[in-house]
Amino acid sequence: MTHVLVTRPLESSQQLADQLDALGLFPIVMPLYTFSARAPSVGLDSAWSAPGSRYLAVFTSPRAVRFGLAHIPDDRLKDLEFAAVGSATGAILESYGYPVHLQAATGYTSEDLLRIPELAADPGDAVIFCAPGGRETLANGLKDLGWHVSNAMVYERVPLFPATEQIDAIANADELMSIWTSVSALELARERLPGDAWEKILNSPALVISARIQHHLQQLGATRVERAGSPGNTELLQSILRLGGRQNIT
Repeated sequence: MTHVLVTRPLESSQQLADQLDALGLFPIVMPLYTFSARAPSVGLDSAWSAPGSRYLAVFTSPRAVRFGLAHIPDDRLKDLEFAAVGSATGAILESYGYPVHLQAATGYTSEDLLRIPELAADPGDAVIFCAPGGRETLANGLKDLGWHVSNAMVYERVPLFPATEQIDAIANADELMSIWTSVSALELARERLPGDAWEKILNSPALVISARIQHHLQQLGATRVERAGSPGNTELLQSILRLGGRQNIT
């Protein structure tokens, strides 16, 4: 009997858990943070102010779109170019009726967006809609291309404590696999889980969505860490089944 520890935010975790359950796997849904809105510390009128400049609004996730759009002054919308990190972010922008001017043809990372040739031509004022503590690669990359960059931190993570039943499920699992989509979730698990539960996770197969998370988990002591093709639940499920097949998961 294989248990799959899913640490995404609750809605995404539950969607994946339902798919796992239908395939005979046993999900442990343990979101380690939720989200709340916050007022951006940057004034968006002043952030897009250089006369005759390109004005760029960069959205780093679907949550950045949901929390960030309301902060854009109406009189600025017509002047903005919209950039999206990843296809899911772009799809949410378009669902709200906004065009996506800049998005990598493939990939879902900051590095993928930064490779777009249009970003290197005629840089101007860019605002990155994000949460605190991330997207340094994106901000620094835009600065290197000549953009004046401001971070509009429009939402923040709210940590959650693992519940007793979740900890017990980890401890009692005959076989365990864990799914990690952020370094923040890894650090919260390391800090808040009992030592024996954390050690069991490190000694079990893990699936991650980026090289950065893979490296971080390996630095913490994990030895069986594989990367999924993308962060979407469909791709994660395929990767779980592929990884599980090598270990005779039923």
